[in-house]
Amino acid sequence: MVQAISIRFMIVLCCAFAVLHVVLGIANLDMVASIWPPIIAMLVYLGAVVLALWPGPGRLNSPSAFLILLAVVLMTLLVNSVLPLDTWPGYASWHMAATYTLLVVMNLRRRVALSWCGAAVSLVLTTWWASETYLGIVGGLMLNVATVGWLTIATLIGRLLGANDRQVAEYSADALAAADWYATERAMNVSRTQWIQHVQEIAGPALARIAERDRQLSANDRKEFLLIEAQFRDEIRGRVLATEEVLEAARRARERGVTVRLLDDRRQELAPRLLAAVSERVVSILNQAPGGTVTARARPEGGATAVTILSLDNDQAVPTLVEFPDTRAR
Repeated sequence: MVQAISIRFMIVLCCAFAVLHVVLGIANLDMVASIWPPIIAMLVYLGAVVLALWPGPGRLNSPSAFLILLAVVLMTLLVNSVLPLDTWPGYASWHMAATYTLLVVMNLRRRVALSWCGAAVSLVLTTWWASETYLGIVGGLMLNVATVGWLTIATLIGRLLGANDRQVAEYSADALAAADWYATERAMNVSRTQWIQHVQEIAGPALARIAERDRQLSANDRKEFLLIEAQFRDEIRGRVLATEEVLEAARRARERGVTVRLLDDRRQELAPRLLAAVSERVVSILNQAPGGTVTARARPEGGATAVTILSLDNDQAVPTLVEFPDTRAR
């Protein structure tokens, strides 16, 4: 159903019309040859109204749409069969208004083609009946003016409101995209600011010493600068593995001459328990390493292994490998 139209409003309005049509039909039963065909038609009509207004997502489903078309045909045949042939039927022909009410609801529930098929069938049946009365073919065609007119208006309104719905959807999508872009930019600015502050805290004193004209850099100063540079490299290349504990252990290991490499090929966060276990093991290996090389690598997602730790001491012929399985791959 077109989103701009209140579903509750449509239900109330259609129910009001349905009650009015049935009341008018009952009030004019004295004009028909037999009361049973109109009464059966009223029951069919009320059932079709229920189908037309039955809640559902968006478009009216096909079984309901075809049943409503069948109801339109049955109502027209039943009521026309007992209408007077030599006088104006008046409100005894209530089914004509009931027909375009059902077809308008179908149209607004995005069954435009089927609603016009129903209008065509109604036009043929009504004109066929009128041709056998004093109204004639022209009179029969005139009886369908209301049906065609209301259906035309419903089609135009549906197209207008459908275009409005699409514009609203586009505006909403644009607004969400703008909000996402702003949030991303804001997050990047915050992250950038935090990184700059972090760099200033870590490298600021060292840069200040380097900037002093009269200061002679000692071997300890140069060693400290290399440790700072290694820490930044760990944070950039090691990312998920570069926890505070690991960075501290890596600094102490480098002070003892250990070559430390932290590499993140995963580009995705590890599960908290797994990260805690990995950090604890890396710290333990770094604290025990007297020299040599220690490489911790977060493996790409999708494999059986999440993290590998490869350590090789100068006195070892074969490196030691520790693997942490990727629980998400199971």
